[in-house]
Amino acid sequence: MSRVRFPAPLYSELASTLLDTNDLESCAIAYAHHDAHSDTWIVADAGPVPDDAYESRTCVSAILKPSFLIEVANRSRVTGMAVIAIHTHPASPGHPRFSPIDDAGETELDSYFARRAAPVPHVALVIGTQGCRARSLGNDDEIDVWEVGERLLLHSPMQGVSDQERDDRQVRAFGVPGQRLLRRLHFGVIGAGGTGSLECQQLAHLGATRITVIDHDLVAKTNLNRLVGSIPSDVGQPKVEVAARMIRAINPDATVVPLQADIVDEEVAELISIFDFVLLCTDSHASRAVVNQVAYQYLVPVIDMGVSITVANGSVSHITGRVQMLAPGLPCLTCSGALDGEAIRREMLSPEQRAADPYVQGAGEPQPAVLSINSTVSSLAMTMLLGAVTPVPIKPRYQVYDGIRGRVKEMAVAVQPNCVVCSPVGALAKGPTWHLPVRPTRHNRSDK
Repeated sequence: MSRVRFPAPLYSELASTLLDTNDLESCAIAYAHHDAHSDTWIVADAGPVPDDAYESRTCVSAILKPSFLIEVANRSRVTGMAVIAIHTHPASPGHPRFSPIDDAGETELDSYFARRAAPVPHVALVIGTQGCRARSLGNDDEIDVWEVGERLLLHSPMQGVSDQERDDRQVRAFGVPGQRLLRRLHFGVIGAGGTGSLECQQLAHLGATRITVIDHDLVAKTNLNRLVGSIPSDVGQPKVEVAARMIRAINPDATVVPLQADIVDEEVAELISIFDFVLLCTDSHASRAVVNQVAYQYLVPVIDMGVSITVANGSVSHITGRVQMLAPGLPCLTCSGALDGEAIRREMLSPEQRAADPYVQGAGEPQPAVLSINSTVSSLAMTMLLGAVTPVPIKPRYQVYDGIRGRVKEMAVAVQPNCVVCSPVGALAKGPTWHLPVRPTRHNRSDK
């Protein structure tokens, strides 16, 4: 379904301001980058219209001056951004509906924007006291409205989700709305190895019904100690097929898309914007750099996780895990210093480039991996996800696990004000207008 994504807390603050107007209808304008691939509007800016922009205003209608609409259309045309025309129905209970007055006004506005604004689809959004409703300007095609931050909030009606008896114990924990949202979300699991297979297993048990699994690798014998759902005969098979088989066995209602591909490749990275939530389970700095930027550029919430076992002189010296949510208002992997620039450069090389690079020598040494430790970190990540999408008051969004001492510590990292990834001067809410740090498709690149 089509969607509008607001970076938190922009929608909540805007709705509060608009509804605090003595029961008068109020208007606002948002500007968004439209991603045609996922049919998503990524809101970059929004604010109430000034008082002097109203031609008339009552408790049941609000009409804007033509001169103000000229300014709106001009900004849209110059920037190439879509207009989201917002107004309130302050007396409407529940999720408001568009009125016949709205229908007539939008028909005129759609015709005007078609002549004067950017040649992109525009949106109408009506806000009530308990939610909102959106549609394409000039027709009745409904659009979901999301607010993405340390929590993922759906402000428009939840449709097409049925309840299941199998979810009863979870419903008792976080309620019907939380369970329905889990069933409705489209999850992307990037990496189907030690932690990724565990996340697929947990999503299936939690009742998720839409899961896409992305990994380019095949099952090796050395994966069998930690690849949940695998059996010896799977050696040589794509890891994503093993994950898909396991998910379907646990939850036959699930629609699973196994995609044997590398997320750093341009045409694969472009798919991330279709997901509602991503679990990042790779051990590659390049893949993490790509998904890290998508999280902020396209407003797609991500939980990144990693596990490390250090062996020195024949004994384990450190067992560490890290779980970090990436979303507007939270520090990115660049802010937290979790990315290695030289590793990203090496991992982005094509096989031909790698062979010609004097600084790349041999293959990397396999790292220790143990199922129980992966399970601990994967469960921390899934619990963090529940805190982001259900009413359960789970607060941490960045945790570090010390396996030797048996401690989990919540971390605090400052968001860098001029970060190239997560700040407004960087990639935040830029959508398709910014370049992703991806490996171009082979027909578009020269491997010299």
